Amino acid sequence: MALATGINKNSIQNAPGKIYLLAAPTTVVGTTTVAITKELYAKFLLDGDIRGPLGSGIVAYGTMNKAGYKETIKAKELMAEPNAGGDFVAAYESIDYEATFTLLEDDVDHSKDVLSASTAQVLTITASSTQAGRSTLLGGGQRFPADLMALVRWPSKQCPGEFIHTLVPCCNLKIDQSRERSRGKLGETTYKLVAKDFELLPDPTTGLPVKWIEDYVTNPKS
Repeated sequence: MALATGINKNSIQNAPGKIYLLAAPTTVVGTTTVAITKELYAKFLLDGDIRGPLGSGIVAYGTMNKAGYKETIKAKELMAEPNAGGDFVAAYESIDYEATFTLLEDDVDHSKDVLSASTAQVLTITASSTQAGRSTLLGGGQRFPADLMALVRWPSKQCPGEFIHTLVPCCNLKIDQSRERSRGKLGETTYKLVAKDFELLPDPTTGLPVKWIEDYVTNPKS
């Protein structure tokens, strides 16, 4: 593959985006890399190729604060140690993907998702003339994380009206939350997302499962 060359100042931009979450798919209809990728985008968007308007009923998971969506991509390197010469990277054992984002929403509906709480672990009291409505989360007994899929998207500077996307086909919300309840700060909650191997989309070169998909719009509609 040829290396990137040249300067593309149109690709230099910020990313004022939103995050969307759904349950991770357990099956796919497509049988090719292109078809499966299109199918995954179509979980969130009206068309998996056009990648424009959101699909029916798809709304942002929450309001991210200005820190946005921070990705961490790390390779576990396998080092070769020759007897004569310096060490070098011979291969990657795996490539891992994690992300951190902070939501301004602070409620049981979002907290239960981090714990993968069951319906029985969230108690509801209906509002009445003498009783305020309440939602009560029972935390600590959970043991099995739910598999989710995530989409983050933000508008393209290079092609106005289009969007740039990062899609994680299968992930868990890590139970490693940071919350602050104080007089001088809003009740923000920080989330950590950890990508899992998505076995239904094998890499076309190595055959290994894909963990995330990046999508950049390059040219406007002609």
